[in-house]
Amino acid sequence: MSALSVIKSIWKIINLIREIFLNLVFLIIILLIFSGIALIKEVNKKEVIPQSGTLIMDLEGVVVDNSLYSDEIYEIQDKIYGKRVNLSRENSLFDLVQKISQATSDPNIKSMVLKLDNFVGADMSSLQYIGKYLTNFKAANKPIYAIGSNFNQSQYYLASYANKIYLTPLGAVSVFGLSANNLYYKTLLDNLKINTHVFRVGTYKSAIEPFIRDNMSDEARSNTSRWLNLMWNNYLGDISEERKKTPTQLVPLPKDMLSELKAANGNMAQYALANGLIDAIATNHEFELEINIKNRVSIYDYQLKENVKPTTNEPKIAVVFVNGTITNGENSSNVAGSQDIVAQLRNIRKNLNKNNIQAVIVRVNSPGGSVDASEAIRNELEALRSYQIPVVVSMGGMAASGGYWISTASDYIVASPNTITGSIGIFGIVPTIENSLSHIGVYNDGVSTSPLAHRSITQNLSNEMNQFIQMNIDHGYQTFISLVAKARNMTIEQVDNIAQGQVWLGSEGSKNGLVDKLGDFDDAIEMAATLASISDYQIDWQKQEGNWINALYSDMIAMMPKSTAEVLFEQLPEIKQIKQQVSFWDKFQDGQNRYIYCINCADIK
Repeated sequence: MSALSVIKSIWKIINLIREIFLNLVFLIIILLIFSGIALIKEVNKKEVIPQSGTLIMDLEGVVVDNSLYSDEIYEIQDKIYGKRVNLSRENSLFDLVQKISQATSDPNIKSMVLKLDNFVGADMSSLQYIGKYLTNFKAANKPIYAIGSNFNQSQYYLASYANKIYLTPLGAVSVFGLSANNLYYKTLLDNLKINTHVFRVGTYKSAIEPFIRDNMSDEARSNTSRWLNLMWNNYLGDISEERKKTPTQLVPLPKDMLSELKAANGNMAQYALANGLIDAIATNHEFELEINIKNRVSIYDYQLKENVKPTTNEPKIAVVFVNGTITNGENSSNVAGSQDIVAQLRNIRKNLNKNNIQAVIVRVNSPGGSVDASEAIRNELEALRSYQIPVVVSMGGMAASGGYWISTASDYIVASPNTITGSIGIFGIVPTIENSLSHIGVYNDGVSTSPLAHRSITQNLSNEMNQFIQMNIDHGYQTFISLVAKARNMTIEQVDNIAQGQVWLGSEGSKNGLVDKLGDFDDAIEMAATLASISDYQIDWQKQEGNWINALYSDMIAMMPKSTAEVLFEQLPEIKQIKQQVSFWDKFQDGQNRYIYCINCADIK
């Protein structure tokens, strides 16, 4: 047999194996599709659950502005893995408050129970917004009860709105304060012999500090301490108002707290009762007997009534979400993809008459990101305004750096008192690994027609390239403060004084001119209607229209079960920071290495 014949035979065998493998994969996909369809049909055959009695707010996971995962996905997950607590579940803030609002006027709902042991948390702005609707519920003469075994600070904030708070005998209320900590990598990068070339403008622009320092700079510490203490005071003010206690009664100074805990023999439940954090100590069974629940409906089973589908003649206010790190590309979990957002805005603009869009609200909850991506969104908002469509920015928990860059293309800005905003600054960062390579005996050499012609991660930056990038960053900063000055009717000097990368809370932003009004999403809706001169309108929630492969992948990720330990580990601020900073390197693809991003204001515990 000739060599050619042997090769042909081998090729036929390889081709046969390939065809068999592909057929098997195709068969598996077909089976999965039909199984999925069957599951969806089963989920759609909803069990008839009474929509009356006591509404149980048994939240699991986190509250976010805009979840990419549908409730049906979580129902399918329950079918596959069995009903289990899902601490990684994403709950839509606006779906949640709509349900509370409906329950407030629903004569079939008589009371509410907050069972929040599996609620991981939410940002302060979201907690306040939910609290507003809980207050309305109580004002309708419908009592709220809260029961918990270990209240974390987010759980306790919501529980403070209850008429009566119960704690299990071995439970605790962990309300101690807020902290914002960063991981720093300078020594690690030095040990790996990685050169980190940093270009920045702004005394307080501390986003790059983790890569060039082993600790927080004095400027960053001062800035963070100011807004973090203000946020904590806001937290204490809210729970004190609800509990009718002074802040020091609820949360004494550490010395007094330890003394009082000692007097209670270390019993956290008795300590919480003595300090007025709770109203009663009871087991879950005792709690059930005392409030005498006859019928109950979970917040997840309580159905929103279908709104009448609006006609094309009815005015609409469109809501577009900028949720997460702003990058080029598509939306995904914790990533605001400019490609998708620009497409949504462009579709609104091109169909203004057809859909009768009279105003647009941009819900910003972002620490910023790429200049290119942020500018693409800002440009599209400016295009909308050129058609006399008012644009109102509703700031969520965070609208900093690139989040504020986008906000300059608006007619009005509404922020929560606890919105983290500002961080008006810019930086560039370019790592090179020539020393790492030389350490193991690898070198890079060659010729170029110009010192600017060749730039590689394997070579140090030339002096000319350093100057080139820094001048570009300087220009980017001037552009940023010019945009703010024009949008806020301020001078360049006035903006520069509150810029330099400084972070502010919304309550401060309303004083220094960065924010028009302190309020929530409802206030943004009201202002949009006022600017558009409309009174009767529908809210048009813009949904992501990504490709089905990405949607399927996201849904599969949502359905993957995680242990409680995994979820709690992922919620640690340090782990979130690592994931965020990995995303920083992975997702950012700004063509000129210019970033408007606030790393140090990303997670608070």
